[in-house]
Amino acid sequence: MLNIEKITNKVIKEYRTREYFRKIKEDHSPIRIWKRLPNGCSIGTIQYSEDNVTILEELLQSFSEQYGEVIDRDAAREELLLYQNHGKCFIYFNEDGKPISMNGVIYNEDNVSVDFLKKDGTTPSNLYFYGLSTLKEHRGKGACRELIKFAIQFAFYNHFDLVYARTDLIDSNSEWIMANAGLEVCTFDNQIIAEWVDVTENQGDYRLHMWLPFRNDVLCFPKDKAIFADSNTRQISFEQAKVLVK
Repeated sequence: MLNIEKITNKVIKEYRTREYFRKIKEDHSPIRIWKRLPNGCSIGTIQYSEDNVTILEELLQSFSEQYGEVIDRDAAREELLLYQNHGKCFIYFNEDGKPISMNGVIYNEDNVSVDFLKKDGTTPSNLYFYGLSTLKEHRGKGACRELIKFAIQFAFYNHFDLVYARTDLIDSNSEWIMANAGLEVCTFDNQIIAEWVDVTENQGDYRLHMWLPFRNDVLCFPKDKAIFADSNTRQISFEQAKVLVK
């Protein structure tokens, strides 16, 4: 016989979880803690304020270290406003309440190399991991892993069709973390769909996308501007490299 009480409790729990993440999406508090973790740390969100611009500016310095990209207060302010108007900025706070990691997400962001489509030809909704960063001295402690897991739940319970992220084609700091969370590299005909990104005037690198669909009828295809990398060696074909140089 069916255990009616067990089924009812499961339905109630699912409803409460859905409402919890819906509330997070609709919330516009300058700063708010949403989840306390067993290790004494917590996950929250921040919205635009000048104090929070300072928080974001510090967290974004890892991009400056890795790519040579200049991250100043104006850049941090612009990015925080982007999250306020088009997404969410999830923050991982350590035991002392210090912000040490972030996952800034954007709703329904397009990109130049990967086309996500439903089988009926319509465009699925997506949640894009735009800014994933951890302070150098706090890396390797699981902060990014928790933020990615939380953002995936946020996307699922707010009825997005998929989540995706962009990371380095070679020597990525976050690919393995996202893979452990269930994201897979976007491929086509057994090749990685890649792209070239200009980071600064004189510097750039190759990137790939990773994705996790929540529906069986969502597919990914390369766009016209996509380039391809070997799935094993991660090398771009010689002919494509020549075109990029030109």
